[in-house]
Amino acid sequence: MSKEKKSLLVFYGITLTVSLIFELLYIFTQSDLFVSILMWIPGITGIVCSKVFFKNQGILGFKFKIKPLYIILSIVIPVIYLVLTYTLAWVVLKDPTTGTGTLPKTVLGELGEGIPGGIYIAVSFIPFLIFSALSAAGEELGWRGFAYPVLEKVFGPVKAVLINGFIWALWHLPLILGKVYQSNVNIVYGIVSFIVLVMLVTVIYCWLRSVSGSVITAILLHAVHNELDQLYLQPLSSNEKVPYFAGEQGIFTIAVVAIIAVLAIIVWKKNKHSRNTSVLPD
Repeated sequence: MSKEKKSLLVFYGITLTVSLIFELLYIFTQSDLFVSILMWIPGITGIVCSKVFFKNQGILGFKFKIKPLYIILSIVIPVIYLVLTYTLAWVVLKDPTTGTGTLPKTVLGELGEGIPGGIYIAVSFIPFLIFSALSAAGEELGWRGFAYPVLEKVFGPVKAVLINGFIWALWHLPLILGKVYQSNVNIVYGIVSFIVLVMLVTVIYCWLRSVSGSVITAILLHAVHNELDQLYLQPLSSNEKVPYFAGEQGIFTIAVVAIIAVLAIIVWKKNKHSRNTSVLPD
């Protein structure tokens, strides 16, 4: 067995096994401590595997020298597919959202009382983004930092994206089945739609990781996605049917992400010879 395949077996074996333990602990205790640990299991495992199997090869892609275009895309893409689709969902459902004025209290409870919504968003965006990035980094250093370059080396980019996305989706399923994550829709629809969205969005994550040569783009995209969805758009939604239309299981979001993924594939193919993710020697 090649070193690359062995490293993947070790990475995914440890990540999925240890993650399952902490997912079960969170399901039964609802303690945020276990979630915080869970978010960093892929990253820690990826860091260790990179040191053991690919020492001094810079496989994680943790570098900040990135073309501004890729930084902008990492921020703009989730804004497009989330803000656009939530807005469409609110229009279609005539969601009785009362506006951003309710957001501070919804997120912060009594601490948010009396804070204007616009000011709250302006002041909180950067601190929340930093917090979100710290959490996202725990996942992305594993999924896109370590696993994707090795998968691409072994299987090529197409299979690498498919495997990367499917296992990433599988990693979330215990939390969905335990009804502690994305549990506001029918369970069958929720699982199917979540897997579809994750598979599609993985194309975008891996594309940015590949063309930028840095995992920072994936971390930033993941952080902006989580912040917008969980801290702004979900709390602004009051109609219980919104999750069927927008968000990580929403049909509108799936459609828009699919369009962006197709565009990413087209651009990726045109620039396939300039990809610089493959830090592993041939």
